[in-house]
Amino acid sequence: MSGASQIPFIRGWLGVDAIQRACARPFGRLASQAPALCAAQPREAILLYRAWREVLGKDPDYPPQEIGDCVSFGHGHANDLLQCVEIALGESSEYFETSTEFIYATSREVAGILGVGDGSYGAAAVRAMTTIGLVSRSMLGPAGVYSGERAREWGRTGAPRAVKSLAAPFKLGSAAKVTTWSELVGAVANGYPVTICTERGFGPQRDAQGFCPPQGWWGHCMLIAGVRFDRVGACILQSWGPEVPSGPLALDQPSFSFWAERPVVEEILAEGDSWALAHAPEFVARPLPARWRYHRAA
Repeated sequence: MSGASQIPFIRGWLGVDAIQRACARPFGRLASQAPALCAAQPREAILLYRAWREVLGKDPDYPPQEIGDCVSFGHGHANDLLQCVEIALGESSEYFETSTEFIYATSREVAGILGVGDGSYGAAAVRAMTTIGLVSRSMLGPAGVYSGERAREWGRTGAPRAVKSLAAPFKLGSAAKVTTWSELVGAVANGYPVTICTERGFGPQRDAQGFCPPQGWWGHCMLIAGVRFDRVGACILQSWGPEVPSGPLALDQPSFSFWAERPVVEEILAEGDSWALAHAPEFVARPLPARWRYHRAA
């Protein structure tokens, strides 16, 4: 990326091309799958990331990515947050951190790019998550701790057959393309995290309200876990470690996040590789706890 040397950035999103479009073909837009979700637009901040703290007692302590596997970080962390949302809303289940290396390998498998460089596509990740499945780090035992070396190995040779067999019962229920602000707000307002893949870069320093300015260009995947309407924007969670970017925090945001203004977010969504995730086969309207909604600037 250009213009943000303080951020330990590694390119990992391969853009929108014929491979990405083929992987995206089975999925519709959220506005088509669940139009009612996109029609009702709230005006209070929605802080979906608070589900982590309710279920885990704290924000996750994710390590920084080591290779170009940001697509698996964005989608794995989105699945982690989705688990916590479901548990906080009353689902009787346990939380297990998702293996990003497995998503990385299987996304590259469905994209047909095993053995070729590094990187992947958001559409390939959701295709793999809905057809091959997911595994947790605990399911892998001692090998479950994040390893960039393992991610690169599996991304070139494929995930081991035995591990893929473990994933089959744990498929993501559904995914929908998010291309507009109303779709993004509709997803987040109903408890569905949204992954974003983009060429848009950001500066390394948050301002007084927790926002980072657009700056430079990269190929990167991240996760949106909140929206606000005082200074309209979205909370983006990244994969560079627990204290990046630097600067003030606002609205109780995680230390590994920043806010981006609505026009910038709309540019990202228009690129065409951003996804809402659901554990169920369909996206349905559901009320979130009032404690995840408030309109108060920091």
